[in-house]
Amino acid sequence: MTVIAPRRLELRDLKACAALFAQVFSTEPWSEPWGVDGALARLEHFHASPGFVGMLSLGDKGEVMGFVLGNLEPYLDCHLFYLREMCVASQRQGQGIGSQLYRALERELAERDVRAVYLATGRDIPAAGFYQGLGFRCSETMAFYAKGLKGD
Repeated sequence: MTVIAPRRLELRDLKACAALFAQVFSTEPWSEPWGVDGALARLEHFHASPGFVGMLSLGDKGEVMGFVLGNLEPYLDCHLFYLREMCVASQRQGQGIGSQLYRALERELAERDVRAVYLATGRDIPAAGFYQGLGFRCSETMAFYAKGLKGD
């Protein structure tokens, strides 16, 4: 199956992306209980947020092979990009689709004078090695903090 060069992700693509997202992130190593409706709500939120940028990779029959998205953030005299989600079809992982998507994203961000990309991911999952292979490094000066909140 041929993969078409990545293009900008548009609103009309979100339902198909949500279906892929729910499928991929419901399996190992994430095993999160995503449904398509919840995934769609998350992706629509990012799409509607200021500074949205996303790229989409399709197969030759129009099926979504993967996507990457996030938001530009003003910082001093430039912009940073917070990569919020990246997803590649489970059966297509390891075939270069994710790298191709990320390179297309970097080209798009370079046109917008983005100076840095940052993201959060698990340290012990394959995604960490993937991002390191793209040149990402764990920050020595910054830390990611989280605090759970329980409802009444």
